[in-house]
Amino acid sequence: MKSESWALAGAVAIWAGSWRIMYLEVHRWHHLDARLRFAPPPVPPGFPPVRAGIPVRAARAAAVLAPPVSVVLAWLSLRDRRTHRSTSG
Repeated sequence: MKSESWALAGAVAIWAGSWRIMYLEVHRWHHLDARLRFAPPPVPPGFPPVRAGIPVRAARAAAVLAPPVSVVLAWLSLRDRRTHRSTSG
């Protein structure tokens, strides 16, 4: 497998995994609302406000960035295959 294929497979895996995590964050763990905004639990009086941690931020970033990266890598892979097929035939 070429490096582009591995990159595409990795990007699609990150895409699927991050969307699964987003589903769990919204529907099971309730850390995020339906618009993927951080929805903290009620904070007891006298405690600092709760902020989204690195795992939540990273999963949200992956869910946003993985789809376009996957599409671009798929397009590049298709273009590369067509170019090599037309020049070798």
